[in-house]
Amino acid sequence: MFISEIAIVGNERNNITKNIHEVVTELGYRIVSPIIADVIIAIGSAEFAIKYVKGLKRRRKPVLILISEDGSYVIPLLKEEKGGSMLGGLISDLLGAELVLTSYSSQNALYTIDEFIWTNALKAINPRKKKIINDKLGQGENISIFNENKCLELKLDESYKAVKNPDDADIIITKRNEKNKFDGGKLLLEPREVLFPIWFTASTPAETIVYSIFTTMKSIFLFEKRVDKIFVPSFAKQEVIAQLASVLRSNVCKLDVESYVANEKDYMTICEEILRRKGGKVLLNPTKRAMGVITCLGIR
Repeated sequence: MFISEIAIVGNERNNITKNIHEVVTELGYRIVSPIIADVIIAIGSAEFAIKYVKGLKRRRKPVLILISEDGSYVIPLLKEEKGGSMLGGLISDLLGAELVLTSYSSQNALYTIDEFIWTNALKAINPRKKKIINDKLGQGENISIFNENKCLELKLDESYKAVKNPDDADIIITKRNEKNKFDGGKLLLEPREVLFPIWFTASTPAETIVYSIFTTMKSIFLFEKRVDKIFVPSFAKQEVIAQLASVLRSNVCKLDVESYVANEKDYMTICEEILRRKGGKVLLNPTKRAMGVITCLGIR
């Protein structure tokens, strides 16, 4: 569950519509047809937004976020608990608008299991068990997590706590091929691999590169320390590579310039190919960050 493709519907001459289009594009999200979008952002009335989505006759409902015509309110209408509240919060901050949340989990500041999975770049092996976790959260119970991968750092809030024994856990983080050794009544999650092709010049400080990576991760609500692999230009200095590996605890790989990218312009067009060759899928398009650093984010 990751939101990366967005459709924007509303009066194209409305300045709010134009602003939203610019903002989500600058963050790296892809603008696509409403038929295939993960998220539909509708500018107008709630009645217009609901009727529009119903008219699409999609098998799978998208996240639906409503923005009032004057841009003063942002209201997630569908799938608030599955990314709507997070993206709605980002949009409201960028517009300086008031965010209106209506779900039980949002009103009680609960971190739903879908939001936990998304933030930590995980995937449910047995997704039907997610309801059990959300039910426990709704009853005010804490969720216990056993993490089999000791190198995997997780972002936990007060509703989630780590335990050392899998028998005491509600959630177990493991590999798919090892799922049978655990109790079938527990929610099993597996880590996804976060891939980060990045372009910078030979003079770019490591601190600027790290800052650009952190802001990119925040743009799509991923925990900043969940970067698994960073792909850098072949001219990157060894001390920069060492700093990136140390701060982010990530594998840093040099790209062959001749095979992949020779300059900034090439990078902007070839990021998706880099990820495809590494077995990944693009989540955020290439986007300029601090001091000309360009980031592109993918997942495998």
